[in-house]
Amino acid sequence: FIVFVLILLFLLLLFYLISSFSYSINVDSQIPTENLTIRVNTFRRPDLLKYFLKYYKNCDVVQQVQIIWSDQSNDAPLNWIDEYSLPKNKFVFEIHSNDSLSNRFRVIAPLLTEAVLSIDDDLIIPCEELSNSMRIWLSNKWALVGFSPRMHAYDIVSGNWRYLKWQHTWWSGVYSIMLTKASILHRDYLTSFSSGSLLPTEFLEHIDKTRNCEDIAMAYVVAAKSRTPPVWVKSIVYEVSKGGISSGQSHFIDRSKCLAVLDHMVRKKHKKAVSWVVGRQKAVNLLAPWTRWTSTVQIITVVIRHWFFGDE
Repeated sequence: FIVFVLILLFLLLLFYLISSFSYSINVDSQIPTENLTIRVNTFRRPDLLKYFLKYYKNCDVVQQVQIIWSDQSNDAPLNWIDEYSLPKNKFVFEIHSNDSLSNRFRVIAPLLTEAVLSIDDDLIIPCEELSNSMRIWLSNKWALVGFSPRMHAYDIVSGNWRYLKWQHTWWSGVYSIMLTKASILHRDYLTSFSSGSLLPTEFLEHIDKTRNCEDIAMAYVVAAKSRTPPVWVKSIVYEVSKGGISSGQSHFIDRSKCLAVLDHMVRKKHKKAVSWVVGRQKAVNLLAPWTRWTSTVQIITVVIRHWFFGDE
């Protein structure tokens, strides 16, 4: 039995190392961590929002949480700030006059930090992981630093753009789009998003019409301004809800159409095609895996010695 357990541990360790193999950036915990502002998009999911606010109020790296309220039929629950003992200077309801997915990038409340975490209301990132991600962003201030990379492709046979599934990035380690459902970006990009200088205003109308692809639009803005690839952070992200537009059968078809429409509109406006910047880097805290594995092996070793050899 002991031999079996040791072999199993070795195989698990080997599998973990192989699956984690990538170009890595060591996250130095000595780098000072600046604060960030959270902008959370929410719509008629009060239970999720309550949990979200209660959790992030305890994260020291978060200076302010801006709740983007676009619900035209219901008033923003301003009483929550007092009801749930939320620090008044840390939580702000940003009330918009229209219902648009693009509101997550249309700033009304002042941004007090350079770094902005764009995130959905059903995602929880542990505070420590968020601090580590902030350190990575400090070294890549003009990149889109996030947790959900995707890849685009151009089908030379059909002549169509394709939005590829997550498995393509998992297999190849290559990506060109970072989803803004959980990404850190510089606040200047939020101004550029709606200015009309880069992103065609017609595409903003397309986003409102299809209720999709605002994240692709922001990824394009960052790529066009910075000419810098996104940075993929390996981290723990908990999704506390089920479903969503990405679970629909037509999701990848709709997203592929967005890429084609964006390319067409950019060509018309700027006389050139959309130029995505491909990334291959994966930011990893190199100490964390070894710490977790060492602790697990130590615990199992103590248990085995106690059960089979009677060691105290």
